[in-house]
Amino acid sequence: MNFDSKRDKKLLLTVIALLLLAMLTDLLLCVLMLGYKPSGDVTSSSGGGGIGFDPDVSDERPGTVTQTQSVSVAGFSKLTMPPDADTIAIDLYNPEENFGLYYLTFELRLRLDNGEYETLYKSGLVGAGKHIYQITLSHALSAGEYSGELFIQPYRMSDMSPTNTVTGNLTIIVK
Repeated sequence: MNFDSKRDKKLLLTVIALLLLAMLTDLLLCVLMLGYKPSGDVTSSSGGGGIGFDPDVSDERPGTVTQTQSVSVAGFSKLTMPPDADTIAIDLYNPEENFGLYYLTFELRLRLDNGEYETLYKSGLVGAGKHIYQITLSHALSAGEYSGELFIQPYRMSDMSPTNTVTGNLTIIVK
């Protein structure tokens, strides 16, 4: 390529400078997104008080979890726990595919005889790729079989607004 005029050289240098600036901006945004670690004081913009990140989330599965049924958004139908225990092993998980998109909260509800629900457990925000392996219930259950549901509320990371919920019916087996 032959540049005969100063104008052509100046135009080429300007284009190169703009491309370099765009690449540096993209690189900076990627570094910021990959290194983003939310603090525990994030609140919901939907009013009614804030919701913080759950302090019990973990990246690694402990060797002592004995719960055989893992909780996931799809396919969760049974939860087995010991009688008269208010702390239970469980795997509440926000899939890594939600990275950069959604936080989740989990609510374990017990169906009452009148058709309403009692909340046994409610998490704080759980980031993508994070698990909660142990929860403390509001009270222990005696031996028996109970109807319940797992209520999952996604929140958009961009503005902390709640989105469509996921509710799965489940059988709580206490034995």
